[in-house]
Amino acid sequence: MASNIKRKYVGAICNRDLEVLESIKKFLLKNYNIFLVNLMKNGPENFNEKYLEKRFKKYPISFLIVKLTTQKSNENIYKVIRNVSPNIPILNSLNSIQICESRTNTFEFIKSNCKKIQIPLTYNTKQDAWKECQEGANIIVKLNTHNIPELPKNDRIIGIAKNSKAIVELTQNYNESELFLQEYLGEHDIIYKVYVIGNWVVSITSHNRLQKDKDLSPLELIHIRVPVEERFKRRIIRLGRKFGMSIFGLDYIMTEKGPYIVDVNDFPSFRSIPEGVSLVSDHIYNLINMRETYQSALIRAKS
Repeated sequence: MASNIKRKYVGAICNRDLEVLESIKKFLLKNYNIFLVNLMKNGPENFNEKYLEKRFKKYPISFLIVKLTTQKSNENIYKVIRNVSPNIPILNSLNSIQICESRTNTFEFIKSNCKKIQIPLTYNTKQDAWKECQEGANIIVKLNTHNIPELPKNDRIIGIAKNSKAIVELTQNYNESELFLQEYLGEHDIIYKVYVIGNWVVSITSHNRLQKDKDLSPLELIHIRVPVEERFKRRIIRLGRKFGMSIFGLDYIMTEKGPYIVDVNDFPSFRSIPEGVSLVSDHIYNLINMRETYQSALIRAKS
């Protein structure tokens, strides 16, 4: 199939979930004759405007994938991309990727732009959280930074404060900018993980990582597919569009008041979704194809 299609090039500016990216690369080449070029081959410290310009001269890149761990060097990467390739489409917008680096920014964006999405309350300062604990609220304390390199997901959760003394103890070794303080909605054994690719939405069950001392059987560790209520599915897709993301993931818990979103991730790994690689690859191909069809129609209209 691929041999009959003119080769196209996609640029990858990625340093996380590289094994998944390698699978996408193989699928794109085999099925669509799309070659995925690693634009961060020499690491983020060597990523600059001259380097990117050289790569663009060598390869006619028609599309970009940006998938990064959260580091200070990302600011320079975003700046270089905006300066060198402002007109090349990106799978998820740079703005959405930057927002998702911070849990605080992520939930502030949802609160401001997605009124029909339910999220737990968040607290801007340790003092605010302390006052709420005095009033009887339970607060979960997390690291604010999202995709921290080489840090296990369990270690990104600092603990749950069930009184004002606990909130002081949990937060005393951190600056406020390092922390994400969020209303704790109680124990939920099951967290629902949602994966979105364009208009395709799938949800699986995942055991709550907060239940650290609970021994899970092999059967309990299996991710089970569960349906997503149609109205909630539409709201999830709209959330992605507000952010500027066409591929993303989120976690939610079910409460008496309905689903509450507790985490958002730009471009998750899709490790638990066997068809994820093919669906992501198909989505990339379709986006490139639609853009080229639109550009061709525009040129014909002008002529």
